[in-house]
Amino acid sequence: MMAASPPEIPSFDPEVLHQMAFSFIPSRVLSAGLQLGVFSHIAAGRKTAGEIARAAAASERGTRMLLDALVVCQLLAKKDAQYELTPLAAQFLVRERPDYLGLSMEQDGLWESWGHLTEVIRSGQPLHRVEEREKAEQFFPILVRTLHVLHWNRAQRMARALGVGNPRTGLRAIDIACGSGVWGIAVAEADPEARVTAQDFPAMLSLTREYVKRHEVEQRFDFLPGNLREVDLGADRYDLALLGNIVHLEGERSSRDLLRRLHRALRAGGRVAIIELLPNDDRTGPPFPVFFALNMLLNSEEGDTYTLAQYTEWLQEAGFARVETADIGSHSPLIIGWKN
Repeated sequence: MMAASPPEIPSFDPEVLHQMAFSFIPSRVLSAGLQLGVFSHIAAGRKTAGEIARAAAASERGTRMLLDALVVCQLLAKKDAQYELTPLAAQFLVRERPDYLGLSMEQDGLWESWGHLTEVIRSGQPLHRVEEREKAEQFFPILVRTLHVLHWNRAQRMARALGVGNPRTGLRAIDIACGSGVWGIAVAEADPEARVTAQDFPAMLSLTREYVKRHEVEQRFDFLPGNLREVDLGADRYDLALLGNIVHLEGERSSRDLLRRLHRALRAGGRVAIIELLPNDDRTGPPFPVFFALNMLLNSEEGDTYTLAQYTEWLQEAGFARVETADIGSHSPLIIGWKN
């Protein structure tokens, strides 16, 4: 009788599933570090786990474990039981510094929302509707402060890609659902004669005013309060319309209507510039735009992420004669629709 052959060892490793189940840990480690002010304490000169724990009013044992995890995340460096900020953390994670990115990251909103993913998929009903005015005016002031820092370099690259201020000056632009006004501010800085209309809910425009004043362009900004779905955009008023990360929240129906209204609001030869997260045509990647569609399922009535082919179809339907893309060094290209 022949001996049975040993079972074949599979070429794939189930460990990847085990690691995926724990992949939430870095985000929780980052959030805990921000909530405890770890990066600010280190910036203030506290270097050991004991010193940082006392400043954070936390246990030394837990603080040491957290600090070591932040080293693994490459946000801290460690030598001789002392901790230092990495350049990334020093620039963006110290609360007292102007480029602080952590205001939204230290909140638990994402964690709490994603904990309801299964039930939201089952029901098809969002946990929150952040596109509605009352919720938007609570939610976005925190997020927008993070997004301004995150998007500033991209906004400057967008202005260059659009040729703002070169050679023509005196552009008339409208920044829809502008938040901090980051995209419009970049236009105003690139064209010293530009005039920008910032459109958003009234409470959000208070925040916009703060940022345009900080960038010293407030004298060239006008403000249009209201719901983007209802506000009068006029006709033949603008050379450029900016849609910075708003379509994914609005959803297809509202966005197609908005593009038709913007086509009417633009002058002949005007452009709409869309900054968005673009999955590929069969929605198999890149990872972040595909994952972000689920974030919209959790937090909006109709939001989603859309492909370049969909944007092209919508723009052409709205009357834009030509659609182009430009690299702005972001996760997705800038989409540009031209009016004849």
